[in-house]
Amino acid sequence: QAMRKFVGSDFPLMADANMRWTVDQAVKAATALASCDLYWLEEPVIPDDFIGHARVQSVGGVPVASGENLHSTYEFSQLIESGGVTYPEPDAATVGGITPWLKIAELSQAHGLHITSHGIHDIHAHLLAAVTNADYLEVHGFGLERFIEEPLQMNNGLALAPDRPGHGVVLDFEALETHRHTT
Repeated sequence: QAMRKFVGSDFPLMADANMRWTVDQAVKAATALASCDLYWLEEPVIPDDFIGHARVQSVGGVPVASGENLHSTYEFSQLIESGGVTYPEPDAATVGGITPWLKIAELSQAHGLHITSHGIHDIHAHLLAAVTNADYLEVHGFGLERFIEEPLQMNNGLALAPDRPGHGVVLDFEALETHRHTT
């Protein structure tokens, strides 16, 4: 309630449980958080507990974002078809690349779901721009932009997908060289 009061009612508020809870704990937490008008509750339970996700979403009363720790289109189909997710959250680095990510986006759209992302925001900016059911782009602050020649640019809270060929990410090998370890 304190965070909702601090950011106001017009600001999308999200909470990430990072797989910390049992299903019962997640349902209890989601029910308690429902009055905070969460945009989503992220990864409330372990990633492959599809039935648990469905229970959290149906009983807890808050939208669920999940999938950053799933590794295939099959796992996403199980999560989506179980009714356990409102915002599928694939990571192109863990689901097998761009093509599987796009297939998950298509599956999500077929179920009336908007898709979000996890990790490698420089690439996901392009992927989200390529689909009609895109939602939020997750942008990390890990400092990796110092190793990219032209990192993702933001303007008024929106990511600007580069117009360079391919995914647009060109590594700065000179910057990477300073972190090389040899044995």
